Amino acid sequence: MAVTTDSAWDDAEWEICNDNGFVYKRRRRRRTSGEEEEGRPTPSDDTEAELRRHGRERRRRCLLSLREKYRREMEQWEALSFTLLDLTSHIPIAATAPPPAPPPPPPTEMPGGAFAPSIDDLLSQVESQEAILRKLSEICDFVESMCKGQEERLAESLISLPIWGSPRSLIASLSD
Repeated sequence: MAVTTDSAWDDAEWEICNDNGFVYKRRRRRRTSGEEEEGRPTPSDDTEAELRRHGRERRRRCLLSLREKYRREMEQWEALSFTLLDLTSHIPIAATAPPPAPPPPPPTEMPGGAFAPSIDDLLSQVESQEAILRKLSEICDFVESMCKGQEERLAESLISLPIWGSPRSLIASLSD
């Protein structure tokens, strides 16, 4: 979209600004005679310095918010990691706490006797995985109940807004 204007008018009324690679035109500020006599730096120098300062502040705020966001996310992941470690640490203790009775020696004619230790290992792994899944299911139920509670509180706060009442009560609440 090209706009054609008189070149002399365009140069006199507009100035080009560069804000960290984003180049744009804006109307020049009108200078009063008092500003010219004070000997202040030109508006472009003042504006450029101010733009740089605002750019640095904006970048700083953005980086600080990103840092805080990532810090919260790391804390959440650490909490989940510790929860999982607690789950896995409790499972082997619970599985090994009651020592199983020593199995009777298998008869020699029984096939598959060589695989019995590996089957027992696999069975204990499945039991520990089952306990982990049960604990995760409990955690999911807890989180779901928290979310439902939050949703109910939010719905209640929206329902209690004065906009749902009579127009007079709405006007009265807005005028307060």
